[in-house]
Amino acid sequence: MHQSVSLRDGTPEAVGFDPQRLALIRERARGWVANGDTPSLVLLVARKGVIVLEEAYGILRPSDKVPLRTDSIFPVMSVSKSFTATAIMCLVEDGLLSLKHPITVYVPELTAPGTDQVLVADLLTHTSGYDDFAVMPHVAKRYAQQLPVPDPTTGQHPEINRLIHYAGDAPLAHAPGEVMCYSSFGYALLGDIVRRVSGEAFAEFVRARIFEPLGMSNSTFLSTPALRARRVLRHDSCPDLPTVYPETPSAHAPRADSEAFDAYDSGACGAVSNARDLAVFAQMLLNGGTYRGRRVLSRASIAAMTAPQLAPGTRMIFSLFDPTTGVPAEYPVRGGNYGYGLFASTRDDRSAYLNGSLLSPGSFSHSGALGSLFWGDPQTGVVGVYLSVMPRLLANGAPLFWRADHFQDMVHAAILD
Repeated sequence: MHQSVSLRDGTPEAVGFDPQRLALIRERARGWVANGDTPSLVLLVARKGVIVLEEAYGILRPSDKVPLRTDSIFPVMSVSKSFTATAIMCLVEDGLLSLKHPITVYVPELTAPGTDQVLVADLLTHTSGYDDFAVMPHVAKRYAQQLPVPDPTTGQHPEINRLIHYAGDAPLAHAPGEVMCYSSFGYALLGDIVRRVSGEAFAEFVRARIFEPLGMSNSTFLSTPALRARRVLRHDSCPDLPTVYPETPSAHAPRADSEAFDAYDSGACGAVSNARDLAVFAQMLLNGGTYRGRRVLSRASIAAMTAPQLAPGTRMIFSLFDPTTGVPAEYPVRGGNYGYGLFASTRDDRSAYLNGSLLSPGSFSHSGALGSLFWGDPQTGVVGVYLSVMPRLLANGAPLFWRADHFQDMVHAAILD
């Protein structure tokens, strides 16, 4: 049975944490900032609803050196995908959408061979066959040609509209359902499917069905001046969407710090949030879909989202742009699994850097480019959040340069019972 737990402040001893181990986490975090691993870092840890660590280190933005706060706002990038998947599951529960329907039922502009065999579930699990490093150059050629597209429909961002039309005939790189090829394009499609099926703007649907019921007032796909005033900004040299996907047209991949990004409600990467809100979202998942008496999803939907959805042995591909070579490089993924909008921890997970080693099997998580991560562990009742500025993609041979995996291991090592 899922227990409905709400977040509250408390002592580490009350929920079986070693205070000395938590003090070591704080010491390490100060060192990561002092060493230049990141200029901005917020950490949050709770167990059984009790927040035992909530700290901020570093600066809000490089221009004025304002100290970072625990409620500071970060662009959470691919963590947005977990919100998008939740929105899709809301529509499934409403009887308005089926995961086993072809995506062309909802997006008829997709006309490439094989797209009529891609299911909504394939987009959720990144098994659609779309490869961003093939789709984006295809889109870039059409941007260069300035091909005309129909006007956006109600509630649709003009660049999402343009992306879908320009990518409509982009060929699939893999047969649907055969390979997990991590695709932000697929989640941009899912966000627009939410808009088309619900009849509401995507950002408004997520606000009304997820953020508002959960009290996540610091989370949005359409940022406001008030939130932007508390927003982490990064140095111009830090990686950004054009760095990760260099052939993506700048109109479709605005820099995460730009005002254009604040209006870019992409289901793949468009959300901003803070540590407390992400912890609430993770706790809702641990609770089986409820938080403080408000049900967002059924237990059945939560079980589907957090369970491994990939068949054993499914090949998993993550591609990153390697700035040292100027070409995309496949990131080695060995073991582990993916649910619907969530990474699902399994015993065979040997993927370097993505997660720590001490999470329980059955844990779920999602990370975001540029330095964000949240997770939940049903066996221990732990939720954790790591929000940072990633100063570079590569360092000492590591394809991802952050300390989130170290942080996770230290958190789980601090549990006494």
